[in-house]
Amino acid sequence: MTTREFYGQTKDEAIEKGLSILKLTKEQAEIQVESREGIQFGKKEKFVAKFTFDDEFQFGNRSLMLVRDLLEKMGIEAKIYLIEEGDDRIVVEIESPDSAIIIGKQGKTLESIQTVINFILNKNSEHWTKIVIDIGNYRERRENYLTKIAIQSASMVKRNRKPIFLEPMNPFERRIIHLNMRREPHIDTVSEGEGNLKRIKVFYTDRKAPHSYE
Repeated sequence: MTTREFYGQTKDEAIEKGLSILKLTKEQAEIQVESREGIQFGKKEKFVAKFTFDDEFQFGNRSLMLVRDLLEKMGIEAKIYLIEEGDDRIVVEIESPDSAIIIGKQGKTLESIQTVINFILNKNSEHWTKIVIDIGNYRERRENYLTKIAIQSASMVKRNRKPIFLEPMNPFERRIIHLNMRREPHIDTVSEGEGNLKRIKVFYTDRKAPHSYE
């Protein structure tokens, strides 16, 4: 059994905060509300709601089970591990001999799996918890590769003063490019296109503190 506490200025606020973060229904937890004066996050909170629930209902465990079930339906053999669990972020690591299939071309399959898992587990909650799904440190390796692409592209644009377009990328990949370009003087970026995959335009600007857009 697991116990978590959530605070609020009213009983309902404390309960709703707990339900939203834990992504539980009232039937899945034993809830006790107590009156308590104290300071939380810089304001007075008058009530604390104590949630006691089975470990199987923990959000990280539910994330693992959903990833496992999805891969089983895809006919993929895999081991799944919970690497990080917090109220705002969950990290799930997959270990599988079919890693190439799970990753897909340019990581599109892995990104699709992550999008589906995030939607299913967060759809009824006001508090969004990002679920990151990785395999073989693919995301770290991809990030290192995209960082090199950003540096090379910035150098080319500074040299030629002509804009260039990068390959279509998903939001995770575009964010890496934009963040790296913020460090480059006289370089700006903008995403162009429709849908999930967009191309980044890298162009020269006279501004020494360029803006970046995602």
